[in-house]
Amino acid sequence: MLRKLICALLALALSVVPALAMERDALRAAWREAAEMRAEDSPYAERPDVESFALGSLTDEAQSGALALVNLLRALAGLEPVALDPLYALRAQAAALTLAANDELTHAPARPVGMDDDLYETGFAGASMGNIAKFNWMRNDILIDGVTYFARDDGDINLGRLGHRRWLLNPYMAATGFGLANAASGNSYVAMYAVDMENADAAWDCVAWPAGGAFPVELMRAGLPWSISLNPEIYDTLRSAPALTLTEEVSGARFHFDFASGTGDGFCLLSTDRCGAGDCLIFRPDLAAAGIEEYVQNQIWTVELDGLRGPDGAPRALNYRCEMASVYPQDVANVELSALEAALAPGETLQLAAAVIPAYADDLSVAWSSSDAAVATVDERGLVTAIAPGACEIAATSVNGRSDICKITVE
Repeated sequence: MLRKLICALLALALSVVPALAMERDALRAAWREAAEMRAEDSPYAERPDVESFALGSLTDEAQSGALALVNLLRALAGLEPVALDPLYALRAQAAALTLAANDELTHAPARPVGMDDDLYETGFAGASMGNIAKFNWMRNDILIDGVTYFARDDGDINLGRLGHRRWLLNPYMAATGFGLANAASGNSYVAMYAVDMENADAAWDCVAWPAGGAFPVELMRAGLPWSISLNPEIYDTLRSAPALTLTEEVSGARFHFDFASGTGDGFCLLSTDRCGAGDCLIFRPDLAAAGIEEYVQNQIWTVELDGLRGPDGAPRALNYRCEMASVYPQDVANVELSALEAALAPGETLQLAAAVIPAYADDLSVAWSSSDAAVATVDERGLVTAIAPGACEIAATSVNGRSDICKITVE
């Protein structure tokens, strides 16, 4: 079922974006399927030991659960799924053990005193060719925390490259493997083997994140950057002068970025460090300056990228639409009308507005009704028309039954 949903999302990513409700429902279904594959028990089949250097191993369930999330994230970006590889899993596990033994997060770990040379070389290979993360907690689904961290790529130290994200979303990746170990201090080290290029025939145009279509708002926050990796066979960044406009359609907020000069309404740069595949446009809008506190469901972002050229010098343009959507249902909590009472004369009208709270609820629509249409009527837009002397209540009701009323007196 999960593979079918991933394939469906992949097809959506490569075609015209359908209605928001269909995309949101497909995203939530795929997220639930991936969540059901996560390990509920300990992720360890055999627990590693940083003192004796016992390698340890992860359960099939823990590896499969992490892989399911990786493939869902890749599907959102329009990429093919990857498989688990035993050799990559071995390297990742050795990397996690080596990092935990040193209790230091680095892609070039030193050899822990007393560790076997072969084990250390395997661990070094896994650390130097993998995504790695350190957490000061441990729980059964900590591999999921690691994969989520790699996709988000938190922290300004990663801002100039976004290497974790770009290797996770490498179009040419065919397989991966995961590792986990705990330091004596209690820190947890997660490793994911990422430098695999065995899917050399992968067809792709660009890798955008957040991706087009419905995108999990849980993976974004105000301090996180956007990124677009470009296929060098289609886009020649040396010939290009990329300029990007990012617009939030609901609020009308607009952000401009000039990658040639590295200036704009926030942070931007062109990274030519080939993490995964292709040069990468990295940009982080200054949301606060535009009066936006955070990314929330129902925001609609459009990306318009101009100034690109192909290897033949021909102009290229890239445009897509991203709709923030929660992976969990968001119910209406309250409805508030713009007026709670009003006095009208027969024939007079009053335009009411209904604010649905929160604004990130799944369905913001309301149904309007009058308790006595002989006194006053209301249309589907909230326009009240006084008919005859008397009193009635005009109500706006959300899809889950939340409502507010305005008392109308016709004199």
